[in-house]
Parts: sequence; structure tokens; C-alpha cells
Amino acid sequence: MRQIQWQDRFNIGVEVIDQAHCRLFAIVQKIMDLYVERHEDKFACVEGIKYFKAYALKHFAEEEAYMRKIGYPRYLAHKKIHDRMKFETLPELDRLLHESDYSTEMVQRFIGVCTGWLTGHILIEDRAILGAGAGETAPVQHDDEWSVIQAMIVSPLQEILGCSIQYIGTYSTKDEIANAQYYELCYATREGKRLRVIVVMGEAMLLHAAGILLDIDFYEMNDIVCFAMQEIAQNLIQRAESKSGGQLDEYQLETGRFLKHEEFMELFRERPAQYSLLFQAGQECFALCMDQILESGLSSAWSFAAPGANAQ
Repeated sequence: MRQIQWQDRFNIGVEVIDQAHCRLFAIVQKIMDLYVERHEDKFACVEGIKYFKAYALKHFAEEEAYMRKIGYPRYLAHKKIHDRMKFETLPELDRLLHESDYSTEMVQRFIGVCTGWLTGHILIEDRAILGAGAGETAPVQHDDEWSVIQAMIVSPLQEILGCSIQYIGTYSTKDEIANAQYYELCYATREGKRLRVIVVMGEAMLLHAAGILLDIDFYEMNDIVCFAMQEIAQNLIQRAESKSGGQLDEYQLETGRFLKHEEFMELFRERPAQYSLLFQAGQECFALCMDQILESGLSSAWSFAAPGANAQ
């Protein structure tokens, strides 16, 4: 497996922030080298994870100080994302690592979550600090179908994956996606609102997307790919909430899993997705199916969907 390398597109133009991001990627790579690739030196792996967490918190404080200094208007929203990582995600990962006695699987999960979070956060939220990313725009107008899709899905994905993405129209289960993989993400709020998102993507495209994201050659699905893609999906949910005028970070990931083709078809037969969107990236297509399991704050955000959005 190639190294998790720093990429020029991660630079936001603030030296102290760029250096910190580069350092965080280097720490993750070191953890992978020590324990995932060579399966040795558990003590150094444990110390590396501790160092990553400490350095990440130091970086958050420095980045927040910089945002306050320049009067960044989205400071509080940005800080909430840091706080979720600081008070929820990292402690939960720490608990799972301890419970598993730092198993290879849990270390891979740690790497996937942290790398996916860093990549999505840098390219969408941090680049917006200087107006370079997708995060600086005002909430979208829900009566304009294209502006909603462009702002909530296309622009953030293009920022993350670095490739052109086109919205084609409504997705139907009759649409051909070669060797399709179905990844289900279920979200919930503290008030009990629930949202299901299913990504339908060919395996080759999924591995290619993860490869672009992390600058690693992937030849098969593994925990690093899965958890990295989960974090990117969470980032998109946060972006949709922010732009729809909802409470940022309202929806929290409950579960993420791959579905078999039969499971996916059964879900559609039982309850067709409320919104099914088809996109094209290069020569391949992928789909996003969104289902508000209970009425949620995102309903107005997705009001652009055509009456035939539930068609199979």
C-alpha cells in the first residue's frame, strides 16, 4: 500500500495551519507503518495514537485562534465541528481501541476515520476560511433545484474528489451501475429524527474515489476505505444542514454498513427512497438515495425533488 501523502490541494494558504495538517497526516502514516503494515511495535502505535490526539487538539486551538483573529463569520459553526471530533469522535475511538486491546481492525478504523475526517474537513471547511472552498456561501434558495444540488452535493464532492461531477436526474433501480456496491448510512438527532442515505457506486469507482481521497492505491474494500467514506458522508450531511438553515451537526451517524443487492432491492420494495439522485463522474455513474425515516429538518432542503423521485 502506498503512503498517505500530503497533497498540494490540501493547502489553504495559512502556513501554521498547513504545517499542522501536514503533520497530522504524517502521524497517521507512521501509525499505519508501525502496526497495520508491519504488525509490530504495539507500544509505539499506542504512543502514536496518543500523540495524534494531543496534536489534533493543539491544532484545533490554534486554528480557532486564527479564525477569531481574522473575524471569520463561520467561526462558531466551524468550532462545533472541532468540538464533535474532540468530545465525541476521538473519545469513542479511544474507547474502542482500549476494548479491543488495539487490534489491527480497530487501528484501521482509527486511521480511516481520522484520515477521512481530515480530508473532508480541510477541503470543505478549512479552505472556506480564506474563501477558497465550498463553505463560505450563504444558504441556498430551495426553489432552485440546480442550486440546491450544486451547493449540497456536487460542489463539496468536487472539492473532495478533485474531479468533475454532473447531476443527471432521478435514479431508478433499473439504471445500470456495473458491479454496484450499496453502502447504507443511518443518522439520527437527539430528538429522534432519522435519516437514511444509501450510496450506490460501482466497486471500481468506490476504490478509485477512496484512492484519490487518500492518495493510496486500493485493490479491495477494507476498513480504511469504509470508515474514510463514512466521514466524508458525515461531512456532506453537515454541509446540507448548514446550507438548509438547520442546526449544524444536528445529524449524527448511527450505523454504516454495506448492503447486499437483495437487501437494497428489498428496501426499495418495502419503502422506496424519498429522493433518489443520479450523478456522473467521468464515464461512470453513482447514485444517492435519501430517506427521511421520520420527518426531519432536511425536508425543506430536499424539496427540489421531482414528483417521480420515488420511481423504480
